[in-house]
Amino acid sequence: MNKKIIGAIIALVVVICGYLYATPYLAINNIKKAAQAGDSEKVSKYIDYPSVRQSFKDQMNAMMMKEMVNQEDDGFAALGAMLASTMVDKMIDGFVTPEGLTMMMQGKDLKDAAQSSEANSTTQTNEEEQAEYKTRYTSFSDFEVVIQDPNDSKAVTVKMVRDGLSWKVNKIVIPMD
Repeated sequence: MNKKIIGAIIALVVVICGYLYATPYLAINNIKKAAQAGDSEKVSKYIDYPSVRQSFKDQMNAMMMKEMVNQEDDGFAALGAMLASTMVDKMIDGFVTPEGLTMMMQGKDLKDAAQSSEANSTTQTNEEEQAEYKTRYTSFSDFEVVIQDPNDSKAVTVKMVRDGLSWKVNKIVIPMD
C-alpha cells in the first residue's frame, strides 16, 4: 500500500511539473490560434496592456534619443523631440489595442496594424504567408517568442511572464530599423 501511495505522489509531481513546463506553449498556441482567426478578444486575455504600451514607448523614446544625439545642438530640435515624444505616446496608445496586437501577433508590422485598426477589418493569411514562431524559456518565469514574417527579414520578439498558472505578454520588441 505504501508503494502505491508513493507511486501516486510521484506521478502527481511529474504531471504537475509537466503542466508547469507546458503552460507557456499552451498559452502561445492559444494566442496563435486566436490571432490567426482574428479573435482580438481572446488574444487580449493574454496581454498586459500597460506593460506592453510602456515597452513600446521606451523603445520609441530610445530610438528618438539615439537620433537626437547624432544631430547638432539645436534648441528647436530639443523642443521638437519633446513634442514628438508626446505624439509618440498618443500614437502608441492608439496602436496597442486588441486589434493592433492581433495583427502584430500575425507577424504584421505597425503600419499594417494601424491600417487594420483604422479600417477595423480582419484579413486571413494564406498557409504559405503565415509567420514562423520560435520559442524558448529565458528563466523559470520568463518566456520568449520570436515571430518571423516570411516576407520580411525583421522579427518581432514577444516576451511573456508567468501570471499564476498562466502566462501574459508583457513586452513586445519590434525592430526599429
